[in-house]
Amino acid sequence: MRVEAIGAGVLVELIAVAVGATLPLPPELRINAGVALLTIGLAGGYVAGRVAGGNWRKGILHGSFAGAIGGVVLAVVLGYTMVTPGSEVGALWGLNYLIATGGLPTEFAAVYDRQLAIVFPALIGVLLAIEGAVAGGAAGTVSVEPP
Repeated sequence: MRVEAIGAGVLVELIAVAVGATLPLPPELRINAGVALLTIGLAGGYVAGRVAGGNWRKGILHGSFAGAIGGVVLAVVLGYTMVTPGSEVGALWGLNYLIATGGLPTEFAAVYDRQLAIVFPALIGVLLAIEGAVAGGAAGTVSVEPP
């Protein structure tokens, strides 16, 4: 396992999470930026699989590790913004808005308020790990021969 490949993928994801958490956005862009933030597992997994080189199995392994680490970071930051009012200013506001207006019954959301702040970020973390594995596997099959 190449640690530098996983590190390169995680770096891409950490930069995206940091920008999404700190860059103030106009209200009309926040939801689109939140949805775009859900795809950072693809970017990090692809970078990890590409740097790792080799076959698709190596790419899946490196991409899933990078996606899982990025997913944990995004889940922690998103969970924090869900329980701390006024902390979101950009793409994370869009994610919080999508979660809040996702069609959950109000009685259910009122009873399981704190648990939802754990479940939704955890599901997003799993999503990023799966994205990383898929993108890493796709990047692992790419081979470029020098001329």
